[in-house]
Amino acid sequence: MKPHFFQERRFVKYLNEKAFTLLEVLFAFSIFMTIVFFMAPLLQIILDNKDSNGRLQEMEWDVFSSQVKKEIRISSKAEVISGRLVLTNNNDTINYEKYGSNIRRRVNSSGHETLLQNVSSVTFTRINNSVKIIVKDAWGKEYNVVVQSYIEWFPVL
Repeated sequence: MKPHFFQERRFVKYLNEKAFTLLEVLFAFSIFMTIVFFMAPLLQIILDNKDSNGRLQEMEWDVFSSQVKKEIRISSKAEVISGRLVLTNNNDTINYEKYGSNIRRRVNSSGHETLLQNVSSVTFTRINNSVKIIVKDAWGKEYNVVVQSYIEWFPVL
C-alpha cells in the first residue's frame, strides 16, 4: 500500500486542466490594459484631425503668400483677366487661377503647379501699383494679402 503523501490527487489535477491559471489571467489582463492604454490617444488624434487641417491650411497660406509676394514684386506688369492674375516677367507670362478646389500656377500657359488646396473662392484685385488677393478656404476662413510692387506698372484701364 502507498503512503498517503504519494497518492495521486486526481481532483486537483482535473481542476488545473480545465480552468485558467493565475498566470494566464494576468497575461490576458495585461494585453487588455495595453489596448485600453493606446486607445485614448488614438481617439484623441482622430478627433483632433479637424483642427490640424486648419493649421495646415494656414501654413500653406503663408507659403503661398510668400511666393506670390516675391513674384509680384519682380513682375513688370500685372493684370486681372477673367478672375485670373496674369503677371509678366521678362518673356514669361505667369497665371494664378482657381482650378477646382485648388489655386494653381502656370508659366506660359503650360504646366500645373498646385499652390493652395481646399479653396472655395479666390478674388484677385489690382489697385494702382499693388495686387489684393482674397482667398476663402473650404472651412469658411478668409485669408487676404496686399502686395505692393517695386516696379512701376502701367495704369489700370
